[in-house]
Amino acid sequence: MPRIEMNILSSTDTALLRKSTEDAGMRRLAIVYHLKISDTPAYESWLRESQGKFGCKRLFRVKADPVAREGMLLDEIIIDEFSSPRSALMFLSVYSEALQKACSEHAILVVKPEPWIKFRLVKFISWLIRLFKAVSDKGIPTATWKAENTSIWPDEDQMKVAREQALDEPLYVYNLNKYKPEAEYKDFTDGDTKISGKAAYERYAKIAGFELLRRGAYPVYGGEPICLFANSETCMLTDDWDHFIFVQYPQRRNLLAMIESAQFQNGEAHRDAGLERVAVFMTKMSDTTN
Repeated sequence: MPRIEMNILSSTDTALLRKSTEDAGMRRLAIVYHLKISDTPAYESWLRESQGKFGCKRLFRVKADPVAREGMLLDEIIIDEFSSPRSALMFLSVYSEALQKACSEHAILVVKPEPWIKFRLVKFISWLIRLFKAVSDKGIPTATWKAENTSIWPDEDQMKVAREQALDEPLYVYNLNKYKPEAEYKDFTDGDTKISGKAAYERYAKIAGFELLRRGAYPVYGGEPICLFANSETCMLTDDWDHFIFVQYPQRRNLLAMIESAQFQNGEAHRDAGLERVAVFMTKMSDTTN
């Protein structure tokens, strides 16, 4: 099926969301919430009252690192999945208003999820690779890596804060990718350069993916962005995104050590060539007692 251009809306318009999901031929549907919380008791009440309603599966609730990405400072990101667009629409019609009132910043990304079997398979492949090629990162990683193009990599402030967090805790990295129509390589002679941005990124993913998998890290969720609701016209998420990827690392240390490795850096040219823009947030699991 050809890619569907994203709809970007300033309010939760369920009629337009219904049309977007129909155009995309969706069965399952995921809602990714990007939240800056202003009323904690109201937010905790929303969490309790919305849990499990209309078949909602609250797959992930994570706390973002305390640093802004392009001016967007988040407290939490939540990923809810529904068995049908109809269930999601009913959920939003009942619970969206209360959530907006509890937040000073509130953006909803609607995603067409990739099949669960893909993520189970990747997890199994990671297990196999670690049997023979495992890497065990220890100690405090060096801190020499720095992005040249921060529109497609974490910026300096994000990396500074990331390195200040507990290294032993599991890390979840949110990636929202926008590919270049055509790859733009610089000083690269080891292969065809007349390819799409997506194909260039896939080259990067093969190299970086192996380094992830041998550390026990892998994507745990992802899909195609279909629609965005944002309560601010200046929201940095306002763009025509191509792919959402949510990656789990056993420890934050694994990411920080991996980016310092020569093996990982061998793939950077492909990421630089293929990506136009990325929204990236580093997070950890939130308190789930609510």
